Amino acid sequence: MLFPLATSVLLLLPLLFGFVDTLLPAFGYLPIASKTELNLSVWRELFSYSSLWHSLALSIFTGWIAAILSLVSALWLIMHCYQSAWWRFLEKSLAPFLAIPHAAMAIALLFLLAPSGWLVRLVSPWLTGFDYPPMWQSTQDAWGLSLIVTLWIKELPFMLLVLMAACSQLPVQRSLAIGQSFAYSSQQIWRQVLFPQLIKRIRLPFFTVLAFSLTVVDVAQIIGPTKPVTFALLVWQWFSDSNIEMRLLGAAGSLLLLAAVILSLLVAVLLEKLYLKHNLQSALKGLRKASSSAKPARILLVGTVLLLVLSLLIIVIWSFTWRWRFPDALPAQWGWHYWQQAGSYLYTPLLNSLIIALLSSASSLVLVVGCLEYQLKQAQPSRWWSLVMYLPLLLPQVVFLFGVQVQLFKYRLDGSVLTVVWAHLIFVLPYVYLALVDNYRSFDNRYMQAAISLSHSYWRSFLRIKLPMLTRPLGLAFAIGFAVSIAQYLPTLFVGGGRVTTLTTEAVALASGGDRRVTAVMVIWQTLLPLLVYSMVIIWPKWRYRHHRGMQT
Repeated sequence: MLFPLATSVLLLLPLLFGFVDTLLPAFGYLPIASKTELNLSVWRELFSYSSLWHSLALSIFTGWIAAILSLVSALWLIMHCYQSAWWRFLEKSLAPFLAIPHAAMAIALLFLLAPSGWLVRLVSPWLTGFDYPPMWQSTQDAWGLSLIVTLWIKELPFMLLVLMAACSQLPVQRSLAIGQSFAYSSQQIWRQVLFPQLIKRIRLPFFTVLAFSLTVVDVAQIIGPTKPVTFALLVWQWFSDSNIEMRLLGAAGSLLLLAAVILSLLVAVLLEKLYLKHNLQSALKGLRKASSSAKPARILLVGTVLLLVLSLLIIVIWSFTWRWRFPDALPAQWGWHYWQQAGSYLYTPLLNSLIIALLSSASSLVLVVGCLEYQLKQAQPSRWWSLVMYLPLLLPQVVFLFGVQVQLFKYRLDGSVLTVVWAHLIFVLPYVYLALVDNYRSFDNRYMQAAISLSHSYWRSFLRIKLPMLTRPLGLAFAIGFAVSIAQYLPTLFVGGGRVTTLTTEAVALASGGDRRVTAVMVIWQTLLPLLVYSMVIIWPKWRYRHHRGMQT
């Protein structure tokens, strides 16, 4: 009972106190600013703000389009690639792409797609005639299209991962065989039989993607629209304004953003019900349709991977650039200067990122294992546990992080590495739980029973039998938690108070107008740390258990 209780307190306490300390300023109560009377003046000021509705509409548009694109394209790829060579490619390549932080991906795509980016350079001037960067807005455009593309590309691997996990829990091969025996095409079986089951199983992961896309700040700050900005970024700007009274506006704006997220989730539930109803009616008609070509799906997959590779390649090129004029396809002069000088600006953010990520992911792994062990001993695990785990991922970060900051400031606990670790834990722990829960619950408990029957204690059997057999899923969960911690932006800024710098906070700051070469070095390290951890958790079990044939599968 200790682990579930400690986990619930660590997750729910900051959400509760953070929400309360955001709710009160939204109604004019902020003693630190000499505001001690509850009133609605903040809301009147909010609704009279000139770009409010434009920003809110922009957030809803970009968030919904990005989330729907990631879901639909993931389902489409799953349908066309299942149990093929492309499927095996996805199984091997998803982890590295998941390790790339959102901010790093946004910066990489900015360097690739900007008017002065590499794609324009590659075709200039011989094809475009451009001797200078064009005046168009291929990034930071008014419609947020570059933001949509970035979110879609970054969330697609996550949606593919959860769909592949869901497929492993369904009798896919049997469903295809039975359906084809009745002259249905494989694509019809996917659409009418398998997709409805998959959508039900990935409801909460999709909600997470939707909520994140609606409320993302760092990606919007790097590659999103600027006039106006998305609503989540606007709220963050109010919170970070030097005028403390603007935080009242930020608090009210964060509650409006929360209302938009809740409404969007309700709409998503309604759309799911309508889809399932329409799909059932279509299936009952019994129409047979021929399968369409799988080439477009494979072209999409190759194109997405190519875009990701080019984005990462341009970051590497910029890090070794000394002089690069437009429209040259490659730098005129190369150099190691910015790598040699990296120690002067990289040491503190790198060390902080490493310490915070290691502590938050290791603590999360211990808590999750303890909670799962407790659940296994219960006759029927509580259903609310999944909701508790998903809650920090479904709520906009700006809704409760300001309140957390207020509480920490009140007790002079802000600005320390340990409080930042705690803030990261709120978001790392749910991802570690989601990464581990299925593998942990599917463990064959007869191994433990056999060990205990040989006069071993429960804990000795747990440490000597169960944990070694779960080394790979435990390592993968740790790596995912590490990557999530590295990617955290708002929790570091709010709780760190600007005194705890990480690779992500520095990369986002540099992307807003810093030297591209310095930014590139920062982004490479930001991406390299999670990739190194992923590589270690894959390689180490193979080496450690190289003489154990049963541990090689």
